[in-house]
Amino acid sequence: MRVKALALKRTVVYSVVTALLTGVVLSFLLISDLWLRSRTGHGSLRFGILAAFAVALVFQPLRDAVQQVIDRIFYKTNYDYQRILRRYSQLIAHPVPDLDRFARLAPYLLCKSMRLSGASVLVLDRYSSRYSVRAGIGSAARLVGLTLNEDSALIRELNAKFDDIGLTDLDRSLKGARRTNQERAGHLAQIRAEMEKLNTVLVIPAISKSGYFHQPTLLATINLGKKLSDESFSEADLSFLEMIATQAALSIEYVFILDELKKNQARVVDTEKLAALGTTVAGIAHELKNPLTYLEIVAQSLAESWDNPAFKESVIRILPSEVERMKLIIDGLSDYSKSHELRLEPVEVTKVLDRTLAILGYEIKRREITVVKHYAEPGAEPAFALADKDRLIQVFMNLIVNALQAMTAVRPPEGGPAGQLSLEVRRKEQRVEIAVTDTGPGIPQENLTRIFDPFFTTKASGAGLGLSITKKIVDEHNGSIQIDSRDGTGATFTVCLPAAA
Repeated sequence: MRVKALALKRTVVYSVVTALLTGVVLSFLLISDLWLRSRTGHGSLRFGILAAFAVALVFQPLRDAVQQVIDRIFYKTNYDYQRILRRYSQLIAHPVPDLDRFARLAPYLLCKSMRLSGASVLVLDRYSSRYSVRAGIGSAARLVGLTLNEDSALIRELNAKFDDIGLTDLDRSLKGARRTNQERAGHLAQIRAEMEKLNTVLVIPAISKSGYFHQPTLLATINLGKKLSDESFSEADLSFLEMIATQAALSIEYVFILDELKKNQARVVDTEKLAALGTTVAGIAHELKNPLTYLEIVAQSLAESWDNPAFKESVIRILPSEVERMKLIIDGLSDYSKSHELRLEPVEVTKVLDRTLAILGYEIKRREITVVKHYAEPGAEPAFALADKDRLIQVFMNLIVNALQAMTAVRPPEGGPAGQLSLEVRRKEQRVEIAVTDTGPGIPQENLTRIFDPFFTTKASGAGLGLSITKKIVDEHNGSIQIDSRDGTGATFTVCLPAAA
């Protein structure tokens, strides 16, 4: 009824204003015509047409402007609601995974537009099943960090009703329950105590009703302090607040979904790492066993052979290379297993390639693959790329494993002609190019455009994510990756990275 009455009054005001404007315009035309007659002795049809045309151009914009002024003066609350809702919608039109940003927006906008003593937002932490105050303003600013369990009286009531809870209505219900139902009265008293704890007189639930949670789920609450004018919240207030809560629920759900996608993506990357290491773990053990066996022999022979010149010469010649070999393998595995945010720094590309080859050393020998390195001309400065060396090891691990598999896919792992793996590093102006070339069967032309698509694979086993992840890592480095392949003549993957200054 309040809405109908408001609409009726607005229509009456608009009609009166329109009538007044029309009267002003007609009076202007009549006075102009009389003035023209007094000066010339007769009216002018041309003047009348021009005047009518001018009125047609000015009348509607003038009418709209006057109505806007009326809205601001006589219906300021409604005008503010529309403006604030529009502003809030614009701010979350491009949501980002930051719950604190969304939590700060609602209290700030509501406190300013509705002139409240304070406001806060309580948001679900889906991993601990608790609700915490993520942001507050005014009298609620000190509440940031306050938490409520999901079995608290207030949260249970909101999950049962999915409707707002006002302190005035709550006190009325509590008074009645004390006469008829002591258990219910105790529950309502707990709700009141929690609302006092949150310094709120009105709690608006933000509920997700999408299929993501499989059932209606309380994601947040908007907790409002009293109005500075001491007025109560009207039906128009509640309708406005429900729209804000709906927007907040959508924003929070978006953050939850994005967070889950990021975690799933990280799990996929880790799974792909394990899959690549799975084919080489026995080889890694073998590669480490040889130098460890040598170190064991040296340690056992030290006491009786230390004064033997031939023994000393042998140790001095062999020991450093065996230790360096172990260091390459261990450092490579350590870098490969790390997970962290992208850290760009000058990285010597040839060292990354050598660590990757050390990890895959046994597989390369077992498959009878010859490795040819074209790193740099003698005396030339090494090539440094601006990169994250841990991520680069994953890039080259994926590319080299693919090359090894391609070269042995058409024959048994033992026997048959050996393949050749070529690694070339080129420094070109402001970039570094790394080419990985194999002598396998090549990639059919029809597959070249799909080779980096997630889950695309021509292998009997495998998830088809290795090259997709490789491209993503290269893209994160502001680099590029290209394929040059002809069916039956092998393939070359060229990774282009920004050079370090």
